[in-house]
Amino acid sequence: MTSTRTRRIRPVVAVGTLALAASACGGDGGASGSSGDGTYTWGINAELSGVTAYYGEGMEVGIQAYLDEVNADGGINGHKIELVTLDNAADASRTATNTTQLATADEVNAIFGFVLSANCSAGTPVAERYEVPLACMSLAEANDYAFSLGADNTKAGSAMLAAASEVAGVDSPRAALVNINTLTSVGFGDQVEEKAADAGIEIVTRQEIDLAASDSSAQVAKIVAAKPDVVMMSNTGPGFLSVLKGVRSAGIDAPFIWVDGTGNLPSLAESTDKNVYALTVNEVVDPATAEGAASEFLDAVEGEMPSDNVLELNGAYTVPAYMTARLFGAALEECGYPCSGKQLKEQLEQTTIELPGLADEFGYDGDDHYPYAKWHLYRITGQDVTYVESFESD
Repeated sequence: MTSTRTRRIRPVVAVGTLALAASACGGDGGASGSSGDGTYTWGINAELSGVTAYYGEGMEVGIQAYLDEVNADGGINGHKIELVTLDNAADASRTATNTTQLATADEVNAIFGFVLSANCSAGTPVAERYEVPLACMSLAEANDYAFSLGADNTKAGSAMLAAASEVAGVDSPRAALVNINTLTSVGFGDQVEEKAADAGIEIVTRQEIDLAASDSSAQVAKIVAAKPDVVMMSNTGPGFLSVLKGVRSAGIDAPFIWVDGTGNLPSLAESTDKNVYALTVNEVVDPATAEGAASEFLDAVEGEMPSDNVLELNGAYTVPAYMTARLFGAALEECGYPCSGKQLKEQLEQTTIELPGLADEFGYDGDDHYPYAKWHLYRITGQDVTYVESFESD
């Protein structure tokens, strides 16, 4: 595929300049979302440098792939979409400033990004003020102008318990529950613990691991002592592998099920364990079997991904970003031209699309800004990925 991308990365402008730009918008609190040359304008405000850049860059690839695809076909309603990209460097203050610039100086009608939920929270008040919808990879708190782009582990409790029953190999399995100390991971653990008994699962130990901890041996020892039939875990990829290694070295061969919002799925390739499973919010894209929207995704990212390896293709939020961009595009088409941020927000809340090969049903409504209806369970052994079952999201 020949890339047709145009990418503008602008330095953050001074606060005084932003105030003038806001005044120039007429002070009506809403960006136009279209430029004078007849294009729509979207923005990216993401962690494109620093330790979380892997995720921000992957998201950018997914958004740009959709724009290349739609612009090559003449745009939406005959109008192409221009993309303005800003790096927030994982800093909340810079995130808020970037959001202001995008909403005022650049007059975007949609903003994508926010790997960290704290950055989504920092940008949300600005977006609400200027009435521009945000698509956040990590969304910790509800807001009329904040929409989920990535997975929410707090909605995975029922799916995790169903997956545990599926793979444990025994009736009424005894389970170890492990989570890190982030808000979404703790929320996931609380939900699993609350629903376990009704699902016929006994939680024999629950362990919490500090996100920054380099040693989880104490938690591993308690998991081993509990002798579980299955281990359910919300952790980073490297953290998951560390616990897996420790438990296996003690002779425990119970299945491990991992949920991490699917952003670091490639990390599981480091293990050749035959009893490792992962929950994902989108159907995993496999070049050997891809059809429908999954095939269209592969065409859109051709030449932009580091490899055609299944796990690499499905890492770094690239697939969810592409899906979300298509959903925003569908809402934009219904909204017409020009379409303000407020108008787009209202249309998003009544837009659902089908993405065969990625998701049967994908959309928002006024009461729920989370688009993923299901979790999909896969068995992952090294580079081999095998579909097992799908479960409803909470």
